[in-house]
Amino acid sequence: MLEGTIREQYAILEDYCKQLLETNPGSTSILKTRMQDGKRLFERVYICLKACKDGFVNGCRPLICLDGCFLKGYCKGMLLAAIGIDAANAMFPVAYAVVEKEYTGSWTWFLSLLKEDLKIDEPERLTMISDRQKGLEITLSTVFQGSEVRFCVRHMHANFKKQFPGLLLKQMMWAAARATTKVEWKNRMNEIKQENFKAYEWLMKKNPEEWTKSHFREHVKCDLLINNLCESFNNAILDARDKSIITLLENIRHWMMSLFCNRRMSVSKWVHPVSKIIMDIIEKNKNVAKHCFPMLAGGGKFQVNLLQSINAQSFVVNLETKTCTCRLFQLSGIPCGHALAAIWFSNLDPVGFIDDYYKRQAYEETYATPIEPMPSPDKWPDTGLNPIHPPTETILPGRPKKSRNKEADEPPPTTATKARRVGQVNHCSNCKQTGHSRVTCKNATMEPARQKKRGRPPSQNPTTETIKRKERAKRQKQRNGGSTSQTN
Repeated sequence: MLEGTIREQYAILEDYCKQLLETNPGSTSILKTRMQDGKRLFERVYICLKACKDGFVNGCRPLICLDGCFLKGYCKGMLLAAIGIDAANAMFPVAYAVVEKEYTGSWTWFLSLLKEDLKIDEPERLTMISDRQKGLEITLSTVFQGSEVRFCVRHMHANFKKQFPGLLLKQMMWAAARATTKVEWKNRMNEIKQENFKAYEWLMKKNPEEWTKSHFREHVKCDLLINNLCESFNNAILDARDKSIITLLENIRHWMMSLFCNRRMSVSKWVHPVSKIIMDIIEKNKNVAKHCFPMLAGGGKFQVNLLQSINAQSFVVNLETKTCTCRLFQLSGIPCGHALAAIWFSNLDPVGFIDDYYKRQAYEETYATPIEPMPSPDKWPDTGLNPIHPPTETILPGRPKKSRNKEADEPPPTTATKARRVGQVNHCSNCKQTGHSRVTCKNATMEPARQKKRGRPPSQNPTTETIKRKERAKRQKQRNGGSTSQTN
C-alpha cells in the first residue's frame, strides 16, 4: 500500500531512469527490455551516477572489486556491483546493475558499460578483485585485457579446506598469501610441500599473481587479499534486496547520497593530512621500527638491520624512490617498519612519505560531486506512457531462504545471543545410543524393561490417563470438602 504494486513500479521504471538523468546530469542509466507477446518485459538495468564517475577517476586508486548478490524480491534476479576504494581504505560504490542471472553474458554487458563510463583506455593499469563468480573470469580476460586480476583468498581457502582441512594448513596457506617477496613465497610453499605434498600441488596449480602479495603489481598501492569491500556493500543494502525494483534502486541511491554527504563533511575533523585509519597503520608499523637499526649509505639509501631477528635479516630502504626490499612500502604506499626507522634517523615526518592516494586532497576530490535528490513519482511529468511489464516470475523449489548457508567453522556474528551447538553429542534416553534423541528414536522402547527392574509387572503399571484421572478426582474431592466445611 505504501510503495505501490510490483506491476506499478515496473510500469514507471523507464520514467525513473529519465528522472535520474535529469536530476543528476552526466550520469548513465541503461534499461534493457525484450518483447514477448507484444509486451515490453524487463530484463536489465544499469546505473552509474555522475558523482561516482568523478570520484573514482579523480580520487580513487585504480582498483575495482566486483561481486554479485541475490535479490529476494519478485524477480529473483542478481545485483551486480563495482566497488572502489577511497583514501581512507573505505568502500566507494562505482556502479550497480540488476540482471536476470549471473553468467558470462550479464557480466560482459555490465563491465562493458563500466569501462565506457570510466573511460578506461589502459586496462593494464587497472586491478580487478572478485570471488571468481560464474562467467566473470572469461569476461575480465576479454573486456579488461591485460589488467591485473586478483581472487579473494578467503574464498580460495573455502575450496582449499574441503580437501585439506586443519588449522595448520590454513595458517601456512595464509602465510604464503601474505608473503611480499618471491623468495619468501617460495620458502612458505616449501614448508607446505613438506607438510602435505598434495596441498602443495593444489596451490601450485593456481596462478600466484591472483592470490599472493609477492606477485602483485606495485603501482596500485593496495595489497588487499580479500573482497570485503563488496561484502560491506552487500550488507549495507541488505534490507533493500527483498524490495520491488523502484524501491530497491531508490534505497541504494538514498544510502549513497547520505554516505557521500557524511564523508564530505567528515574531512573537516581530520587532525592529520591523512585519515585516522592510515595513521593507525603507521602506529602499527612503529612496533617493527622500534627493533630496527638503520645505517645511512648516502643518497637517501639505508641498510636496516632487524635487531631481534634470529637470522639477522637486513633490508635496503630508499627514501627518494620510496622503496624497501620487503616490498610492503611499494605495495601499500604506506611506509613499512623498516622505512619508518630510516625516516626517524633522518628526522623527517612519516606522513610526507605516504602516497598521494591517501592524502586529504584525494579524499576531497573523491566526494566533491554530490548525489542530487529526486522528487517522488507523483511529481514526474508524463509517467507511465510507455510502461514496462515485470519479468516472468521464477518460483524456485523449496521454502524461500532469507539467510545464507554458513560454513561449519564460521564464527557467530557479534550480535549473537545464543551459543552455537558446536561439538554437542545427543544421547537417547530410550536406547542409550548417541546421535539422536528419544523423540526421533526408531529403536524398540525400553519402558517395560525399566518397569520390570522397579519390581512392578508391566500390566500393573498405571497409564498416564489413569494417573491424570485420579489427580482430577482428588482435586475435585478437596474442593467439595472445603465448600462443605465453610457451610457448616
